[in-house]
Amino acid sequence: MSAVIFALLLVATALGLERYSTVHSLDDVQGRLEVEDHLVEAGEPAVIHLVVRNSGPRWKMFLAAKLHLNKEFLPCAEHHIAQDQTGWGHTVRFTTWLRPGQEADFSTALRLERRGRYVLEPMQVIGGDFLGLVEQSRTERGFHELIVPPRECALPELEEMLGGFLGELSVNRYLYEDPILTAGYRPYTSGDPMRSIAWKQSVRGQGLMVKKWDYTTEPRAVVLVHADTKDYDHPEPAELCYSMARTICRRLEEKAVSYRFAANAAFDLLLNAALSGEEWRKPLETPQGYGPEHYRRVLEILGRATGQAALSCARFCAEYYHPQEQVSCIVVTTEPEEAVRAAVQPLPGIPLLVLTPEMAIETAQTGEAGV
Repeated sequence: MSAVIFALLLVATALGLERYSTVHSLDDVQGRLEVEDHLVEAGEPAVIHLVVRNSGPRWKMFLAAKLHLNKEFLPCAEHHIAQDQTGWGHTVRFTTWLRPGQEADFSTALRLERRGRYVLEPMQVIGGDFLGLVEQSRTERGFHELIVPPRECALPELEEMLGGFLGELSVNRYLYEDPILTAGYRPYTSGDPMRSIAWKQSVRGQGLMVKKWDYTTEPRAVVLVHADTKDYDHPEPAELCYSMARTICRRLEEKAVSYRFAANAAFDLLLNAALSGEEWRKPLETPQGYGPEHYRRVLEILGRATGQAALSCARFCAEYYHPQEQVSCIVVTTEPEEAVRAAVQPLPGIPLLVLTPEMAIETAQTGEAGV
C-alpha cells in the first residue's frame, strides 16, 4: 500500500512540476542580441552573440536562443544553423540549461556580400517544460543592424586622376613648417611626419599627439557624392560612385588631409528621424576632420546610402559647398561634368575635381586598348 501511495505522490509531484514549468518556463529569463561591430566589410565575418540569462532562484532545465536570418545573411559555419525549407533563409538555434544567476553566450559568424544596410530580426527565447514536451517562446525587444560599406574602386586609373589633385594638397601642406597659429592637438596618424609630434603632450598618457594648426595653415577639402540611380535595374553607376568615394577618402586619410564629406542620398525614414529628430530626406555629412573615427563615419554613410538623391545636384552642391571658404573640392557624381562645374564654381586658383562613372570606365577602356 505504501508503494502505491509513494507512486501517487511521485506522479502528483511530477504533474505539479510539469504544470508549473509549462507556465513559468520563461520567468526570470532574459535574452539579448549583441553585434560585435555593426560596420562590417563585404565578405568578412560579422560576429553576433545570442545571450540568455537566468536571473531567478530556480534551475532552468531547458532554454534555447533562436534567430532567423534572411537569405542575404550567409553563415560562415554549419554548426547550430538550419536552412529554411523554402530556401529563403537560415535559422540559428542554441540550446542549454542554466543554474540560478548563470548566463550563456552563444556566438555565430555571418557574411554579407553586397553594400547596404541589413536589419536583424528580433531574437527569440524558448523555455521548455519539466518533461520536455512543451515549449514556450518569447520575442525579445531590440533593434540591431549591420552596415556594409562599398568595396574600394579597383581602377588604377583613379589613382592617376587623383594624383595631381592630392599632389597639390601635399605640397601646400609642407610650405608652412613653422605655423604661428595653433588650434590645439590631435592624435598622430601615419600620414603625419615624425617632426610634427608634440612630445610634451604625448608623454601625458594620451598617446602620440601632434599640433593642430589653424585651418588657414592646413590643407582642407570637401568631398561631395551625388549618385542617383534613375534606372532601378542598373544600379552599377551609383555603386561605382560610392566605391570611388571610398577610395578618395582613403587617399585623403593617407595624406592627412582634413576633409568634410557629404552624400546626397535619401536614408531610412524611421532610423534617421529617431537619431536626429529632423527632416529625414536630407543628405548626411561629416564635419571637417580626418582620422580613424572620421573615416569610419564616412564608411557608414556610404553603406547606408540608398542610391536615391535627396536633393537635385545643383541644390546639393550649392548647399554643401561654399566658394567663399576657399576649400578644394572633389565631386563624385552620376551627373554630367559640365553641370557640376556650373553648380560648384570655386574661386580662381581653388582646385576642383569632378569624377563620374563614365570617366572612370572610359579611362580604364583606354588603358586596356593601349596594352
